[in-house]
Amino acid sequence: MKKSSIATVAILAILAALLVIGWSYDASSTFTDPAVIHARIAAAGLWGPLLFIALAVGMFALLMMAPVVWAATAVWPLPLAFAYSFAAALLASVVTYAAARRLDQGWQNARIPVSIRRWEDRVRAHPVSTILALRLLLGANPLVDLFAGAAQVPAHAYLLSTVVGLLLSTAFHVVLGVGGVAVAAHLLSGGEGWKW
Repeated sequence: MKKSSIATVAILAILAALLVIGWSYDASSTFTDPAVIHARIAAAGLWGPLLFIALAVGMFALLMMAPVVWAATAVWPLPLAFAYSFAAALLASVVTYAAARRLDQGWQNARIPVSIRRWEDRVRAHPVSTILALRLLLGANPLVDLFAGAAQVPAHAYLLSTVVGLLLSTAFHVVLGVGGVAVAAHLLSGGEGWKW
């Protein structure tokens, strides 16, 4: 068996053991009871938002942060959920952009398909409108940041279009999360209070 397969099996076994231990001690209420969740976040003080931002940045490459932003609306009031989500999206985007700009241009140019080069020319000619359009269509997507960094979009144009685009897409996801929380509360209450 390969080392990577052994490591994967070991990680899955540890996760299964933690789930069994948590289930036996009824730790599921920590993650499912809204009152317990709110109490723990309030008790965490400043660590709550910082841990949320760290989790959102970690989820950025995998799920583009949408589920984490939706969850934020269930935990914090709208202005705080928006502020923390926007800060996480902006931080993750800027770090990804900066990393992509530091990559060797020869390595990048050898691997960019011809069809993408047309977009690269467009983003160099109109960086603000192109990045803004990509942000509005794709939101907090690491591919936008990688593309902007690889195309060597100037930092000021990237930051302006990213801030405006992320403001709008984060607001959309926060509102979507509020709607999802309302629907979930309705479903959990057995449909009481819902008028057609």
